[in-house]
Amino acid sequence: MTHTQANGHPVRILLVEDDNNIGRIIEFAMRGLGIPYEFVSVLSAEEGLERWKEQPFDLLITDYNLRGMSGVRLINELHAQGYYPPTLIVTAYDSAEVRNAAAEAAVDGYMTKPFFIDELIERIKQLLPSAHIVHERAINGY
Repeated sequence: MTHTQANGHPVRILLVEDDNNIGRIIEFAMRGLGIPYEFVSVLSAEEGLERWKEQPFDLLITDYNLRGMSGVRLINELHAQGYYPPTLIVTAYDSAEVRNAAAEAAVDGYMTKPFFIDELIERIKQLLPSAHIVHERAINGY
């Protein structure tokens, strides 16, 4: 499986971030992925769920502390609906409580704000499967 889906469509990425400035920084950073992608940014978990119902995404990036439903609750809602996308939580409110909530929600990645753009891009790349890695695993038996 490549970063372009088997059906030829680009990877679909949903960002749920209620701070427009952070959202624009992340959107700008996505250009560094170097792969075809479709990027959708929303301001609330509730809006994220609505967009997900329209058409599921391949990757979810969400803030933890959102107005209304939290990022962890969003992930739990998606799981309850049968969706288990790779997920990355970004938060300015790093604490043991937040880390535990993220771990309980089976979050794949966790980053604290502020973050370096190259670190964000690297983390996102790690969450996206690549044909090369899948092929290597099949050949090497792991």
